[in-house]
Amino acid sequence: MKILPESCQLFVCPSACGCHGAIGAMKQGMKDRLFYLYVSQRDIIDGYDDLIGTDHSALLETLHKKHPDIRFLTGHMNPISLGSKTPPPVSIQNNLYSVLDWSKERDSGINAIGNLVKISDTSELYRYLKAWGHKTLRHISHYNTLSQFQEMGKSCTNLVFHPNGRQAAEEMERKLEIPWLFLPVTYIPDEIEENYKRLEQFLSPQNLVQVDCSRSKAEVEERVKKVKEKIGSLPILIDSTAVMIPFGLAKAFIEFGFHVVRVECQECPDFDKKHLDWILKYHPEVEVFQSEHHRAALFDRRMEESLAIGIEGAYLAGSKYAVDLFNDEGMFGYDGIIQLMDKLIQSVEEPVDLEKRINSYGLVV
Repeated sequence: MKILPESCQLFVCPSACGCHGAIGAMKQGMKDRLFYLYVSQRDIIDGYDDLIGTDHSALLETLHKKHPDIRFLTGHMNPISLGSKTPPPVSIQNNLYSVLDWSKERDSGINAIGNLVKISDTSELYRYLKAWGHKTLRHISHYNTLSQFQEMGKSCTNLVFHPNGRQAAEEMERKLEIPWLFLPVTYIPDEIEENYKRLEQFLSPQNLVQVDCSRSKAEVEERVKKVKEKIGSLPILIDSTAVMIPFGLAKAFIEFGFHVVRVECQECPDFDKKHLDWILKYHPEVEVFQSEHHRAALFDRRMEESLAIGIEGAYLAGSKYAVDLFNDEGMFGYDGIIQLMDKLIQSVEEPVDLEKRINSYGLVV
């Protein structure tokens, strides 16, 4: 929750887990915003730990009474909730936007929800939004104070670009009366055009300004052609930490003519399943590899002469080339494809130093 303005975090956890997180916080320059309260075995046995049943509602009520000028939130990071309806990444998004207050004011601003990095300024999305009368695409990273952040409560619409933000958007619709549209990032040109048509209908149902994607499509085709000439038949691995629809990206790259050999994904999300089915039917030679499987630690699937999209995939395969991308970071629309093409070129021209790249993320391995 480091992007929540004027916030600090208290982690209540075992010391081993806390040590790991504290090192990561120092590497990411957040030491002054993170604090730790370590629980012992006795605390866990006595029922102090969250997994055993701490009454967070009562705790928050007490804290609010003692410090009425401070907002207190609980964020669940329980690993056993990964397969639940509200896993930690979703819970975090819910908490981020729960501090927004209802506003009687409404303007033409639109909120970007779910994506931790704002959509790149080069995306054609801004051009379309402006044509439909929406000049402002708000993102939590734009704000330095909690009072400034409240501006997002005045927006007329939420666009959810990452699935982790869907529950938060549902709650904002209930609490703040802001309607929302799920618009997941995709790298398949036809799906991008379909997304823009859905967005057009959502924002401009009178069809005052219609989407014309021909120019953007032509730019994508030209860029893809140049990149194919550059990297040839180099094997490509796609990692689910890099993009939210790894099988969709695999389908796009196969149709572009690239040599996709592996997709690393622990669990296929529902909106990516149609792409997985397509790959299994038409390209069963593409390996599907679960990155969290216990055999992954054996590193017996090495493929050094390969290009990995995603650092985790590069780490497990020992790839010579790697695209530095995490959670679609700012990608959207046709501009997202063009940016990814540029990253492919950069990756083969500048072979990755995995240790430096991991350290630059502030990750602790």
